[in-house]
Amino acid sequence: MSILKINFNNLKLKQLVLIFIVIFTSAFTMAQDNATLNFFINSAKENTPVIRENDNLIKIGELQNSIILAQNKAFQVNATSEVLIAPYFNNNGKVIDVTTTPSANAFGYDVGITNGGLYSAQINVTKNLFNQAITDNLLFQNKIINNTIALSSEEITHNIVKNITDAYILAYQLQLQENFTKEILKDLEKRLQVIELLVKRAVLLQSDYLLLQLDIEGKKLELQQIQNNLKTAINQLYSLSGMSIGTIEKLEAPNFNNASKPSQYFYQKKFENDSLQIIANQKVFENQYKPQITAYANTGLNAVEIPNIYRRFGASTGLRLTIPIYDGKQRKYSAQQSLLKEESLAFYRDNSKIQVDNSIKSIEQQIQALNDNMMLLDKQLKKQQNILEIYKGKLVQGQISIVDYLNVIQNYKLNSYTKLQMQTNYWLLQSQYNFINW
Repeated sequence: MSILKINFNNLKLKQLVLIFIVIFTSAFTMAQDNATLNFFINSAKENTPVIRENDNLIKIGELQNSIILAQNKAFQVNATSEVLIAPYFNNNGKVIDVTTTPSANAFGYDVGITNGGLYSAQINVTKNLFNQAITDNLLFQNKIINNTIALSSEEITHNIVKNITDAYILAYQLQLQENFTKEILKDLEKRLQVIELLVKRAVLLQSDYLLLQLDIEGKKLELQQIQNNLKTAINQLYSLSGMSIGTIEKLEAPNFNNASKPSQYFYQKKFENDSLQIIANQKVFENQYKPQITAYANTGLNAVEIPNIYRRFGASTGLRLTIPIYDGKQRKYSAQQSLLKEESLAFYRDNSKIQVDNSIKSIEQQIQALNDNMMLLDKQLKKQQNILEIYKGKLVQGQISIVDYLNVIQNYKLNSYTKLQMQTNYWLLQSQYNFINW
């Protein structure tokens, strides 16, 4: 009994696991068949080369901090080697002679300077002292450069969201047109069957049947063109997202709300960073005017004579002070240039504020006007739907011509397409509002 019970339990467990796998697979398949706006946006963020390059540039900038610290705070060690020979010409009848006791008529460097030659092989160590301010200025400049790259990535991402959102909205509009045209076609094909019976009963003319049939064929061609355009629009979404073209059963409705007013607009952050860039560059430029103290030490061979050269191994150390005195007022001119650049930035910043404020107000007014128009059009469409149902009944009874019925359908279709266009424009205005209100 216990063995049977264990086997039964194991069987139930396997069945539950199998059911879970089937459900999970089905859910995953459904997720692949339907596509959302966020799916394409997130894919584009992951696949855009410029964003990935900027990520690497930021990492390069972080490594640059280490280079700055190494150049300005760490000990610098290097090896030098030099062999110098200073011969004399026409020395005591010799054309060329290497000596430390040249005759008065010989030609060559002063013996007190060269002593005939130099033989050197040294290890040198140097370190800049009291240069924290210089290092801080360089690190600050590098930080602003990295901020510029980060802001660039933020702006590129924002543009990606806008471009893909607009492309998605236009593709979704085509999908709505496809669905609407299919419904119209389905209804017309039902009417065609009714008309066929009425023609056989001599209630309607054969020409009515042919006219409706011709209209159906025209709408089938229209549907085919819409489907081709929809396929092209979806393929464009894949290309914008940096993905290979896949299969989509349908697009989900674009789901996004108007963005709330940010605490700081992007253009303000950008101008603030540009202003800091000017300040950082000026500070780095002025590094050269700070007194610099360098400690140095060396050890090795340093000799001017080959005899007893093995006794010329030694060491030395010292401090080097550099104080800039005059450079033709370059520092003053550079500071004036920075002030003019700051002034130019202020002009653009003030103008950007006006443009953003005006654009936001304009879009808000357009959205409100569009909402009002859609409400009026909805009322008109409801009336046309009622009229259409009445005409369907009269058509079955042979009380109206097929031309009148098709005219009612055409008017209803035109207003429905107008409503689709209004809804599309509403979404596009929302997208533009989010793009500017940022």
